[in-house]
Amino acid sequence: MYREITEKETTTTTVQRPFSPLAETAETIRNNALSAARLKLPYRQREHALAELLQRRGFVEHFKAALAQEIAQVIAAHDHNVQSVYLFEESTNPDAETEDYLPLADLTIHLLALVTTPTAALASFTASLDKALTAALGELPAAAFARRSSFLNLLPVTAEDVSEGRGYAVLLSSFYAPPLKIWKRD
Repeated sequence: MYREITEKETTTTTVQRPFSPLAETAETIRNNALSAARLKLPYRQREHALAELLQRRGFVEHFKAALAQEIAQVIAAHDHNVQSVYLFEESTNPDAETEDYLPLADLTIHLLALVTTPTAALASFTASLDKALTAALGELPAAAFARRSSFLNLLPVTAEDVSEGRGYAVLLSSFYAPPLKIWKRD
């Protein structure tokens, strides 16, 4: 009861994107962050359509914070030189309101990574992760995410940079706008 399989049956017409562990990681980061951001909402709003939620400044801010948390864990797992990771806003405005009617904030996730030694491997991994994350976030039902070419800005700093107050490391001792520590190696 065997039958011959024809050439037509062996040819598929579905288009699949190439498998990439980093693409899968980026999708996991995105999905985990969306779930975490929904949990921050009042119970009745959690089931709203994603396209609607992505228009709300409050939801997007929760989503960005959750993305940062997920990204920090992935980066730290990849590079043992990373000692801690901080989230900061490049243009912090203490007078800004966070009401939903205000325009969406910058979607870039700005991170400071306190590292023992900055390496080319960390820079390369971060660039690759950003590319995969940009593709994963571009699939969201919001034009603001689809038209971006990058979402991740990771700045490695050393303890020496912090002690000498060089560059962005000065933020770690800032009194007025300190970055938020989102991950620390135990």
